[in-house]
Amino acid sequence: MKQKIILAFSGGSDSTFLLETIYHLTSQIFHVAFFQTPFSSLRTAENAYKFLESRGFNYTILPLDLLKEPDVVANQPDRCYHCKKAMFEALLKYFNLPGVLPRFMEGTNFSEALHENRPGLRAIEELKIESPLRRAGMTDEDIAVLREEHHFHPPIDDIGCLATRIPYGTPITIDLLKRIDEAEEFLREKDFHKVRIRYMGDTAKIEVAQEELPRLVHPPFRNTLVDHLKGVGFKHVYVDMEGYRPGAFDDYRSSS
Repeated sequence: MKQKIILAFSGGSDSTFLLETIYHLTSQIFHVAFFQTPFSSLRTAENAYKFLESRGFNYTILPLDLLKEPDVVANQPDRCYHCKKAMFEALLKYFNLPGVLPRFMEGTNFSEALHENRPGLRAIEELKIESPLRRAGMTDEDIAVLREEHHFHPPIDDIGCLATRIPYGTPITIDLLKRIDEAEEFLREKDFHKVRIRYMGDTAKIEVAQEELPRLVHPPFRNTLVDHLKGVGFKHVYVDMEGYRPGAFDDYRSSS
């Protein structure tokens, strides 16, 4: 029976690194699957498509409306478990093909599993999805070094899941996701790279890289930014002076 790797590709740095590693350093037959969900920014989706097309990889786009999943929409601390479970169950069902023995993989690394709140890992393990980077003990630093050494660059900045911008207990809606995406995209178009707009009711809390903070708060751009965010529905705008920190808002949500 023919064996094939089915890689769940997010468009971010780790899944891109894993994809490039499989392509360049193994002889495995592989197929790429990209989930088109309300939780992916428009920029993520567009750049993932362009990247996969430009490289000539065999891929499948799997549309999945996660807002039809009540346990996802409720946005409790275990939301990621229900989200990953729905996504990977759809993946397993789609690739349940005769004559093919698939190996399903995803790109979580060891640092994420060790230091971040990742309830989705429980769903990944329950469904027996492989996490090669995590299993190999590869950290963020390891991957960064090898990425530069082999010139494996992601198609976009890591934008991640838009739902992570919303506090636990706040129901997730398509309008709220679009508002966050539009606000972040405004900053990315102005060449801010590590950007998060954290939703706090009527307030937008902005996180950017520390080295980009002076440019963010310098007038007249500051005034233009505030006007834009108020135009998409926020009444107040705060700036996190500590800058962008992966997982920082998860700590806030867990204690709020």
